[in-house]
Amino acid sequence: MTVQRILLAGATGVVGTELLRLLRAREQFVRTLSRSPGNAARLRGLASEVVVADAAGPGAVSAALEGIDTVISCLGANVSMTLRERRSYHDVDVVANTSLLEAAKRAGVKRFVYLSAHPGPGYAHTRYLAAHLQVEERIRASGLSFSFVRPTGIFSALNDLVAMARAGVGTVPGDGLARTNPVHPVDVAEALAEVLAGGPDVVPVGGPDVMTRDEVMRLAFDAVGKKGYIVHIPAGVFRSTSVLLEGIHPRMSDLLEFVAAVMTSDSVAPARGTRPLRAWFEALAR
Repeated sequence: MTVQRILLAGATGVVGTELLRLLRAREQFVRTLSRSPGNAARLRGLASEVVVADAAGPGAVSAALEGIDTVISCLGANVSMTLRERRSYHDVDVVANTSLLEAAKRAGVKRFVYLSAHPGPGYAHTRYLAAHLQVEERIRASGLSFSFVRPTGIFSALNDLVAMARAGVGTVPGDGLARTNPVHPVDVAEALAEVLAGGPDVVPVGGPDVMTRDEVMRLAFDAVGKKGYIVHIPAGVFRSTSVLLEGIHPRMSDLLEFVAAVMTSDSVAPARGTRPLRAWFEALAR
């Protein structure tokens, strides 16, 4: 096996962490890039080298790219319902990844692998997806070899459903009939590792089980051993709130717009993943 020199950005995220473990088990050289010293400290002893720098800062990551062949970017704002971070998805995803891409070009990096998102037709227009697709466009235009791994949705984004299930009430936007096949973070990490040296430009990644949104919620109830009941909230409530928050809390505005669209649209990709959601929920419930 050829040992590449890899820069992994976003290594403390749920997919990035699994990918780091996988690559180091294969004895690959992996330098990680973290914005905060606290996050970087979690990687020491696992990564080959750890660099602390903010990818969004002009010129901040140049030193991190010295001697690197391949960049893997798992950089991106998460879909957690938190009020702490106000920056929009554009201001995090597009700004940081563009800065990293430009620095990679200057450093002579040959390949750029990007963890994107599956753009289903019912929600590709949202600001969350638009940020991912804009990053993809810039990578395509860069002249670098590239691959985009596009998961439908990662299990960790559904963790809040287990907390709802424990309370006995699950809220689902819309009528709950939209279908999806979310995927385990390890399955996504494996898909990223497969295209490390080369591969398709776009790799859609779905999990093994296609379910409706109501079925996903019921799976969470099963995991905690409760029957529970589901409350359907009109998607318009999320859309209206998104509009009201645009100038007050850009991140929450973006997220609510995305939730209203993705939860009421089919989000199904080829089943590359093999690990079931039921086992993930059961582990959380324990």
